[in-house]
Amino acid sequence: MRKWLAAAAIALLGAVAVAAQSDIAAFVGTYGGTWEGGGTGRFDLTIERGSDGQPAGGVSVGTEQGDYTAKFKELSFDGQSMKARYEFPLDAQADVAITGKFADGGAAEGTWSLVAKGGDQSFAGGTWKVQKK
Repeated sequence: MRKWLAAAAIALLGAVAVAAQSDIAAFVGTYGGTWEGGGTGRFDLTIERGSDGQPAGGVSVGTEQGDYTAKFKELSFDGQSMKARYEFPLDAQADVAITGKFADGGAAEGTWSLVAKGGDQSFAGGTWKVQKK
C-alpha cells in the first residue's frame, strides 16, 4: 500500500510540474515596450499557443538600421521566466536570444543578446521592457 501511495504521489507531482511548464495562458497576448543597449527602440512581443499547443510567437522591433519582425524558433517558459530565440533579420549569421521574467499586471522585462547562429557567446546585448496591451 505504501509503495502504491508513493508512486501515486510521484506521478501527481510530475503531472503538476509538466502542466505548470506548459500552461502559458497567463502570458498569451501582445505586449509593447522598448529595448536598450547599443541604441534604443521599440520592442513589441507576441505570445500565443501554437497549433501543437506549445508556446509560439515573435517580435516586432524598431531600430536605427530599420524595423523588422521575426518569429521565435525557440520559446519556453519555466514559471514566470521565459527563454526565446529568433533569427536576426538584419544579419543572416546571427540570432537574438532573449530571457525575461513576467510580473503580475502584465509587465515583463529581461535581457537580449546578439549571438552567432548556432552559438551562445554574446557579442552585443542589452535590456527590454514591455507591458501587456
